[in-house]
Amino acid sequence: MLLFWAWPELRAYAQALAILEQLDGKPVPRLLRSCAAMPLRGSNVAFSSAAGTVHAHLYTPATRANAPGIVLVPGIHNLGMDEPRLVSFARSIAACGLRVMTPELPDSRDYRIQPSDLEAIGSAAQWLRQATGRRVGLLGISFSGGLALMTAAQPAYANDVSFVFSIGAHDDLFRVASFYTSGADPLPHGNVERATPNPYGPMILEYEHLEDFVPAADVPFIRPVLRAHLHQNDAAEKRRLMTLNETQKREYARLIDTANQDWAVSVSNKRHFAEMAAVSPHGHLQGLRAPVYILHGRGDNLIPFAEAEWLARDLPHGTLQEMAISPLIGHVGLVHERSGFLQKWQLLHLLAQVMERAENPPHA
Repeated sequence: MLLFWAWPELRAYAQALAILEQLDGKPVPRLLRSCAAMPLRGSNVAFSSAAGTVHAHLYTPATRANAPGIVLVPGIHNLGMDEPRLVSFARSIAACGLRVMTPELPDSRDYRIQPSDLEAIGSAAQWLRQATGRRVGLLGISFSGGLALMTAAQPAYANDVSFVFSIGAHDDLFRVASFYTSGADPLPHGNVERATPNPYGPMILEYEHLEDFVPAADVPFIRPVLRAHLHQNDAAEKRRLMTLNETQKREYARLIDTANQDWAVSVSNKRHFAEMAAVSPHGHLQGLRAPVYILHGRGDNLIPFAEAEWLARDLPHGTLQEMAISPLIGHVGLVHERSGFLQKWQLLHLLAQVMERAENPPHA
């Protein structure tokens, strides 16, 4: 009898363990396959939103037609919803008996974060809520974690969302952008952590506002080269670099030497402060009522872990359920660090809480 009552919680921990094993590149343990390796059906869907047509992948357990739903929002990446690690993560969650949708934010493949992204995420939640007949979870990765929180705080989508799980999210985009030029990671209580920023961060800012860094006439020529660099496509970068004149090549070399771009990036950041504020959870979470789970990597040098602390402070009272700042997480993926039982348990416990919440959403 005791096992019967404890089974939902035990199953959530088993599923969390299976997901973490797969994130670490391992197969689902044999003992966990009955509850964490269900066969899946994949499909593509498209629906309209105020941001335009949203395309998405949908992963559905083949033997569970009434599965609850989660909208897993990709981070800012050129492969979007097709990024292999995201696909693997989505499939591992769906194989636990949940319907998982991965929508493509209209500008995400081109490294842009726009206020219209909130409409795309909200429309995805509405579509999946209507398909399941129940509220759905929002799981946002990287900058999309902050956008997921902002979406759930909007009255238009509040009744579609059962919870929000953010992984490596930002609270204030301007503060993150300032970290790229200073290496300073201020915490809410006044201490300052310092780290070497990931050069990927300032290059994204350069790419988005390229007109701040090179003459307007050179933007159409330099942007494709910088895009290839961000895509880590060495062949395309070299090929496109050959199309630049000598002045443009010098401008491009300066762009990718991010260690010496602090002043220029800082000036650009201040110019776009209002735009960054419009896509930052800070000051935009007053309407949030859904339970929130926060996970952040302690060694994250793209979005510093202090952002999790700021998010926790900015959330409405009573909404934060669990938060973990883990040495086992980098930016959004697992890292192989020596750690003790407590760090591993903290990560497992958080993910198990999310899985149990996802399994039992309220009806719409």
